[in-house]
Amino acid sequence: MKRNKDPLTPMRKQVEQLILKEYSTVEQFCWDKNLNKATLSNFLHGKKDFQLSTLIKIADAMGKALHIQLK
Repeated sequence: MKRNKDPLTPMRKQVEQLILKEYSTVEQFCWDKNLNKATLSNFLHGKKDFQLSTLIKIADAMGKALHIQLK
């Protein structure tokens, strides 16, 4: 496995797809769910590392459970 491969890439894509199924923009989703737009944008664009609590907030806002595993 490559060390610089981002293990959150599949989650980033899934989150964006799920948001855009119900909202026309990520910004609208953030307003509706009371999430910080900059935080979600940084997550979706892989701009920084995230705390587990932030990932849980995103999952909760989507009505999803966060599942983390090692393969």
